[in-house]
Amino acid sequence: MSYYLRKDKKKRGIYLQMYDRYWDKEKKQARSKSIQAFGYLEDLISNEMPDPVAYYKEYVRQKNEERAASAAEETRPRAFASPVEYNLGHFLLHSLLEELGVRKIIDILASQMRFQFSIYDMIAQLIFARVIYPCSKSKTVSAVFPHLYGSSPISEDQVYDGLAFVGETYKKYIELFNHCYEQHVHRDFSKGFFDCTNYYFEIDLPREDKQKGPSKENKHEPIIGQALLLDADLVPVAMQMYPGNESEKPYIRKMLEEMKTRYKVSGKTVQVADKGLNCARNIYAAVKEADDGYLFSKSIRGTSLSAKEKQWILLENDANVWENHTDKDGTLLYRLKSCVDTFTYQFKETDPETGKEITKRFSVVEKRIVSYNPALAKKQRAEIMKMVDKASNFTTYKKMTQEELGDSSKYIKITNKDKNGRKIKPLIEVNQAKIDEDLKYAGYNLMVTSELDMEPRQVYQTYHSLWKIEESFRITKSYLDARPVYVQKKETIYGHFLICYLSLFLLRVLEIKVFKNEINSYDLIAFMRDFRGAKEKDGSYINISRNQTVNEKVKKLTGLTNLDALYLSEKEVENLFKNCMLLESEY
Repeated sequence: MSYYLRKDKKKRGIYLQMYDRYWDKEKKQARSKSIQAFGYLEDLISNEMPDPVAYYKEYVRQKNEERAASAAEETRPRAFASPVEYNLGHFLLHSLLEELGVRKIIDILASQMRFQFSIYDMIAQLIFARVIYPCSKSKTVSAVFPHLYGSSPISEDQVYDGLAFVGETYKKYIELFNHCYEQHVHRDFSKGFFDCTNYYFEIDLPREDKQKGPSKENKHEPIIGQALLLDADLVPVAMQMYPGNESEKPYIRKMLEEMKTRYKVSGKTVQVADKGLNCARNIYAAVKEADDGYLFSKSIRGTSLSAKEKQWILLENDANVWENHTDKDGTLLYRLKSCVDTFTYQFKETDPETGKEITKRFSVVEKRIVSYNPALAKKQRAEIMKMVDKASNFTTYKKMTQEELGDSSKYIKITNKDKNGRKIKPLIEVNQAKIDEDLKYAGYNLMVTSELDMEPRQVYQTYHSLWKIEESFRITKSYLDARPVYVQKKETIYGHFLICYLSLFLLRVLEIKVFKNEINSYDLIAFMRDFRGAKEKDGSYINISRNQTVNEKVKKLTGLTNLDALYLSEKEVENLFKNCMLLESEY
C-alpha cells in the first residue's frame, strides 16, 4: 500500500523506522511491518542531518514515488518485448557520430590504458541507450545493449571502468566533439546562453563534490552542480560540474573565458543569463575586464528598483511610447518600450594586496527594455490569487510553517509586538499592500543590456531564447533520466554526466542544424525509441514502429523513403547506419 515514517518512544528516546502498510489477504485487514530501521533521533542529529525527522520523511516520500513508478513500469509495454527485437532508431545518432569523426581521437586517448574493450563503442552505446531507454548501468548492460543494432558486448564492470576514465578528463571529450562539429558548422559565439542546475543523489553522506546545498528541486540529499553554456545557435558548447555547496555565480565568467580562449574567440560575447547570475561582479567582469556584454532580466518587485524606475515602467504618456507586437490576426502578443541611462553598481571583494574587504563601485550605460505580455499578466494574476487564498487559510500562528506556506508567505504579515514594543500573541494579517503591488506589475518584465545598438524586439527575443537552456535541463533530467544519481565515485559521476551532456549535444545538433528546427528534440527521442524491428531468420526485419506522425517527418527530411515499410532487408538496415548523411557543410 504505502510506506510511512514511524516514531517509537523508547527508554533511550525516539526511534525512527520506515514501515510498510499492506493488506493481509488471509486476515482480511490492513497491517504494517518494519522495512528499514534508521536509529535513535539523538544519534542521528549531526551537521549533515540537523533534522532527521524531516530528512527521513523526504526519504520515505521518495520511496513511495519509486514504488509507484515501479508499479507503473510493470503495467506499461517493455522496451523490448522479445529477444529478436532490435532498436533501429539510433541510426540518426550513430550516423551523426560517424560524420563528426570522433572515433580516431577517442581511440588515441584510450590507448594509454590498454582496455580490453573499445572506449568509443562504450561512449556511443551509452549515448544510444540514454536516449532510447535510460535506466541503471546494470540494466543498460543486461537489457538495452543486447537490443541495439550493431552493438558490441561490453560488461557492467567495463562500463564503470570506462566511465571513470572519460569522467576524469570529461572536458577533453567536450572539446573533441566541439572541434569535430566546427569542421562542418560555423559556430556563432556572439552570444553565450548560460544557466545552472543541480542533481541529487540517493540517500548518502556528503563526499567530494557531493555536498549539501540549495537544491533546485528542494531535495535534502547531497547535490552536485552543473553549469551549461549554449552558443548563439543554442547548441551546447560547454559543461562544468562543481560541488553542490558552491555558488553558481562565478561559473558564467569562468566558462565564457575558457570558451573564448579554447576556441580563439576574438570578438565580443554577450552573456545571456537569468537575473540571479548577472550579479554586479559578473557585470564588471564582462564590460570592464573582458570587453564583453550582458543581457539579463531584473526583478521589478521588492527593493531592487528605485521608485522612479518603477514609475517609469507603468507610465503611458507620449514620452514613454510603447511598441505593440501582434500576431497575424492582430491580437496583441506583447508591448515594448526602452530607455538608455547611466546606472551604478557595487560589489565587495578582497583586496589582493591588503587582504581587506573593499567595496568597488562602477557605472555603466545601459539600455533597459520593459515588456508587457497580456497572456502572462492573466496567468500571473491567477497564480497570485491562488497563493493569496492559500495564505488566507492560515488563521493561527501555530498552524503555519514555511514549508507549508511556500511562496504564499509573502502575502502574510505577522505582528509579534504592540506599538510599545511589548510581546503579544502573534497577530496574522493578509498583506494587502504586497498583493496590490504584485497584481499591479503582473505581466511586466524588465530586461537590461549593455548592448545599446540592439533593438528592443531583438533584446526581447534574445532573452526569451533562455527557455532553450531550461528545456535542455528538462530533457536531461526527465527524458534522459540524469537523476537521481546512483554512482558514487567522483570520476564515474562526471562520466555519467558527460554521457548525458553528449546525448543532449547530439540531439540539439540534429534538431537545430540537421532538421532546421522542423523536428524538436522530444519528437526525435520519440522516433528513436519507437523505430524498432523484429529480426527474422533470414536477417531481414519486420518494422514494428507505430509512431507514423514523427516517422513521416523524419522520412521527409532525410529522404529515406523506406522508414515506414513493413519489411526491411538486412542490406536496407545496414544502409541506414552506414550511408545516412546528415550534416551539410557550412564552409
